[in-house]
Amino acid sequence: MANQAKAGKISRREFVRDITLGRSLARPYGNRPPRRYFLIVCEGEETEPNYFNSIAAQLPKDMVNRITVKGVGRNTLHLIDAAKEEIAKRRAAGLPDYYYVWLVFDRDEFPADHFNRTIDNVELINRQNAALPPKARRCEHWMCAWSNEAFELWYVMHFREQLGGAVARRQYQKMLEDDIRINTSESDFSYRKNDPRMFARLRNYTPEAIHRAERALAKQLKTKRTSWSEMNPATRVHELVRLLMAYL
Repeated sequence: MANQAKAGKISRREFVRDITLGRSLARPYGNRPPRRYFLIVCEGEETEPNYFNSIAAQLPKDMVNRITVKGVGRNTLHLIDAAKEEIAKRRAAGLPDYYYVWLVFDRDEFPADHFNRTIDNVELINRQNAALPPKARRCEHWMCAWSNEAFELWYVMHFREQLGGAVARRQYQKMLEDDIRINTSESDFSYRKNDPRMFARLRNYTPEAIHRAERALAKQLKTKRTSWSEMNPATRVHELVRLLMAYL
């Protein structure tokens, strides 16, 4: 249990406090939360890892080494296995346990069942862990930063609301290119999925993007859809971004 102590095992109340961050003019991402070890496992091998590595690079030195980002290039259903492999490697190395395990994935053109099952299986992992005796519980708290349909929806939300009907992923590129050309000095901007500068380019717009993502998700949840895959447009990427940027 030594690794759990090092990772900072805390109560459920504190965990909820970490996720539900308050806001102020001085700290738009909320009060600085306790330092935690993060594992971020991304479905894509470049787009999402580049983005989250860019955020990690801006954090204080005492947080940079606490964040591990992996782009595994596996389909949605195999992300949990990939995360478990990374957790096992860390334990074998005798390093502090991860406190947060975030899976980053899209709906894209994968079967709806794959998308839904991944989210449901993550919730099951947390429930099973919570049901164990306190001394047997693992430190990891599993979360999903999913997007429906694609990660680029999060980029688009930096400039515009997405409260209408479903948006196909092929539409995001043009929307994003138009918005960046209009709102920045990059009048000839052309989007590349593996662009390592997306976080830097969008950083000043991130607080409003978080608000827009919250509103879009709330609207989808209010409609009482029967499955996660039907919630389009919606994303939970903002929850991970907000938590990371609270360390700034």
